Amino acid sequence: MKKFMISIAAICATLFFVSCGGDSTNPTKADDPDQTTDTDQTDPTTTEDPTDNPTDPTTTEDPTDNPTDPTTTEDPTDTDEPTNPTDEPTTEPTTDPEGCELSDLEKEFVGTWAQKIILRSSSSTTMAQNVPSVTTRYIVTEIKPDENCKLDFFKKGNQICRTANRTGFAGKVSQGRVGFNEEDGSKFNTIFHHWKPYQIPGHESDTYLEIAEEGGEKTFKLNKDWELRGANMTDPSTEPMIDSDSDSRIFDHDEDGNPAFSILFTSSLASGTMYYVQRLSHILTGKVVADGKIEGTVNWTDEQYAHQKTPNLTLRGQKTTETDETKSVFQLVKVDDSMDCETLLGNADTIFDIVDPNSDVPHSDKYGE
Repeated sequence: MKKFMISIAAICATLFFVSCGGDSTNPTKADDPDQTTDTDQTDPTTTEDPTDNPTDPTTTEDPTDNPTDPTTTEDPTDTDEPTNPTDEPTTEPTTDPEGCELSDLEKEFVGTWAQKIILRSSSSTTMAQNVPSVTTRYIVTEIKPDENCKLDFFKKGNQICRTANRTGFAGKVSQGRVGFNEEDGSKFNTIFHHWKPYQIPGHESDTYLEIAEEGGEKTFKLNKDWELRGANMTDPSTEPMIDSDSDSRIFDHDEDGNPAFSILFTSSLASGTMYYVQRLSHILTGKVVADGKIEGTVNWTDEQYAHQKTPNLTLRGQKTTETDETKSVFQLVKVDDSMDCETLLGNADTIFDIVDPNSDVPHSDKYGE
């Protein structure tokens, strides 16, 4: 009986390795394609979006270079003395929108938008197969011209406001949760490398935000961007994913004294911290469905590697994730420019009305969203 209970505990713990959804994605599909920080969160009114490339969009510098000094030529894979990844230079456009000659269509999109993203995936490890997971992200975003008067897309205050996750098993919510937010002591929502398409080497002329109008329909597309936690990369679109502790690109990204990036998992049978590397990509494709409201689907990928120093051995190693674009959706709602994370989270039920297509992975008052 004792051996049986230990086995059950190991399998359940494995379920939380970790469906961060974008939290999040398919590690083998490089063609497929954004939580509030916690105890050490930067002031959203004084720092730029951590998901924006830490270098100036007009520069050709390596986006994975240490974000504290955009002029450095230091090797981004040098992890001997990582600097504070939260101290990132500005990427905000210096041109006032009123100073740009925008089309009437562009003017309709300029402003502040509350964003809700729902990401569906199925993950497998050696201990558990095809475990469904749903991750929800809340973000305050801005659409405004860059210094060249070209519309660009930004996360306001350098952060994802909140990330929630629920994991299903045998038709039920497994008794566990992943700690992404401030109350969990995580910096998941405010510390991560980010590349927009034009910040990938050799793709400087690529477009991030595309809007168009045809036949009376207004379309919206946010082309593939990349998120990375726990490691440095020069080109996340082509470099191989981390698959061993010896990879020199791994570093203490959240500066907590442990390798890679730390996330807390909690379950009814096991709890602990996982030190992991996560690479995500997203493509948002949608259309205007009403004045000030955009809806669409998310094509995304998620790759994760857990460092062998992760205390719980059942969580170590590689996780494979298959994402489901048909059940990964987003909604953007235009809001007042004064909107911040606190206001968004306090009014999310009234701001958003997008239907979650993942009723088969139910919510849980204790562990779910």
